[in-house]
Amino acid sequence: MVTIDSIFASLASTSSRLEKEAILTANKDNDVLKQACFLALDPFTNFYIRKIPKYKTDVGPYFALDEALEDLLSLSTREVTGNAAIEHLTEILENLRPEDAKVIERVIEKDLRCGVSEATVNKIWPGLIPTYPCMLASGYEDKLVSKITWPANVQLKLDGMRFNAIVKNGSVEFRSRNGKELDLLGQLGQEFLAIAGSDDVVFDGELNVMDNDTLQFMSRQIGNGILSKAQKGTLTLGDAALIHATVWDWIPYEDFLKGECSMPYRIRLNSLFATMDSAAYEKDQYRVGKVHKVWNKNVDSIEEAQVIFEELLGEGQEGIILKDLNSRWEDKRAKHQIKFKGELECDLVCVDWVEGTGKNAGRLGALVLESADGKIKVNVGTGFTDHHRDTIGVSVIGKVIAIKYNGRIVDQRTGVSSLFLPVFVEVREDKTVADSSKVIK
Repeated sequence: MVTIDSIFASLASTSSRLEKEAILTANKDNDVLKQACFLALDPFTNFYIRKIPKYKTDVGPYFALDEALEDLLSLSTREVTGNAAIEHLTEILENLRPEDAKVIERVIEKDLRCGVSEATVNKIWPGLIPTYPCMLASGYEDKLVSKITWPANVQLKLDGMRFNAIVKNGSVEFRSRNGKELDLLGQLGQEFLAIAGSDDVVFDGELNVMDNDTLQFMSRQIGNGILSKAQKGTLTLGDAALIHATVWDWIPYEDFLKGECSMPYRIRLNSLFATMDSAAYEKDQYRVGKVHKVWNKNVDSIEEAQVIFEELLGEGQEGIILKDLNSRWEDKRAKHQIKFKGELECDLVCVDWVEGTGKNAGRLGALVLESADGKIKVNVGTGFTDHHRDTIGVSVIGKVIAIKYNGRIVDQRTGVSSLFLPVFVEVREDKTVADSSKVIK
């Protein structure tokens, strides 16, 4: 008998995207598999339990897995909460066969752990997993700049973790750019409730971690390493106290769900900042508690924007985003928001890893990465710490990896597109879909 757990094991055993799709296609009529994938990957389904409770196996009598998946709905609807929810989940796990309990663990953790993303699942079952809304900026192109209306707004490009603070019905929840819950242990909630007032809105911004000794934000690798714990449910109170948020937009909740807001950015930005000022604990400091306004300035020309870009690069900043003040918010890569960056960067999916040689024998030598469409392939062997080389390997296959590079090239031996001087940056725990070759310069 083919179990759902064995299907996930088969998916995890291959790094080939096409083979994963073939496995799912062969099992597309399995409604239990379909439901497990939906509950694990749907960004709008949350079970409000961050850690799998201890439970005994082989207790019996055994429930069917489809019944257990149905029973999880009492958690997602908040019919049972707190300790009662933990007890309910424990009872479900103890009354399943061990292989089925493993499936429930994957669903609760919102991680199938087999290198299958929402995009892959939607190829097999079209429209099954709703896409979590996110507006992305485009890379610099002269033709995009030519369509910007002036004056425009220049904002500092931050180097942290993209997030949303969703305020609805007087409560707030935090999500990463792919909709995964971020447990900040009660931090920042009161600030966002104060700014939102009685409105149901979604704040868009970036999380960073403050170094209390220097009063500067930590580097991306260190800071995002801490922030990833908020997604895994392992954040400590000490870490949580160091987290700050910078915001640059807010969108009415209903418009966010629809994926578009026709209100011009000028109005959204001015309204956000005016509301922050009225709620501010410290005036003229770009912040409400640990919630900051993004550094920004209106400019009248591309030349003015470029001067600011060069000045900020000289100060060690990552770059800027040029934004058209007349633009709408939309769930797509927007042509009216343009990134200026000192270094090229992209997000690729890990398809394999290579063992090192010499001092790296027996541990990571390089990651084998490719774009979402498989048209760019590259081995990345630099940028790793000793800790990375000891811990990264098969565990990141199927995950999205951020790298920096100097340019796009063609491998003369194979004719395949590659990247020049790639350097590892981080594992993107907040992202499940890699960049396609179309957006990689």
